[in-house]
Amino acid sequence: MEQGSAEARERRGLHAQRKVIHWNRSPALAVFSLVHGGQHGAWCFDLLTRELAERGHRGLAVDLPAGDATAGAAACAEVVAKSLAGIDEPVVVVGHSLGGLTIPLVAGLRPVARLVFVCGAIPEPGRSHFEVKAEEEAEAISDGAASVWEQPGDFHLTPREFARELWYHDCPRALQDWALDRIRPQSRAPHREPCPLAAWPDVPTTLVNTSSDRCISLPVAFRTAERTLGLEPLVLPGGHCPFLSRPGELADVLSALAY
Repeated sequence: MEQGSAEARERRGLHAQRKVIHWNRSPALAVFSLVHGGQHGAWCFDLLTRELAERGHRGLAVDLPAGDATAGAAACAEVVAKSLAGIDEPVVVVGHSLGGLTIPLVAGLRPVARLVFVCGAIPEPGRSHFEVKAEEEAEAISDGAASVWEQPGDFHLTPREFARELWYHDCPRALQDWALDRIRPQSRAPHREPCPLAAWPDVPTTLVNTSSDRCISLPVAFRTAERTLGLEPLVLPGGHCPFLSRPGELADVLSALAY
């Protein structure tokens, strides 16, 4: 029953995606601020920034302070905002996975045209991400991701072969190895702290999830989206990192959302 529900949701999401892509056939040049998830870095968006450039857009990514045990979402948002210094026009801020906890805070620091969550964590004011996933039983993370979070200490790092299957299972082997050579220990501060967001920013928001995500399953993504924002995600094929496995398809979706 659950599988059928997920498949039906994927079909609806793909239909919604097609409608979005046709909504704006000739988007203006846009600047996309690309905010990476846990254990990753700006490097993970290399393929996507090329695809965006081919469509006439500019993608900017910056390394977040994953190695700082005290750096929570607010500190990450400040790093993102500083990376956009000198850009006066509103930007589209795209957050992947853990980066979703950061991007709404960026909207409080500078002009933002749209927030886009790609397989992203959705922050809830006053609640830590650990608390949300522990208390909302129907929205728990996958067992695989949970086993990584439960490592002792202030940082966690996903074992190499486990990360290969959890994040990159739909990528070519060479690309998997390229990414695995670059992942780094992640501070737990963004997960542990009560979300510093006082209220959701008055900014258009789009959610993009994937049909075979082994970290945030599609049923969980839909439940969280409905409960927190009353939105239905767009759905792409593939796993947790579409900017690696399907950068062209993701660039098409982002381009269609550009102002």
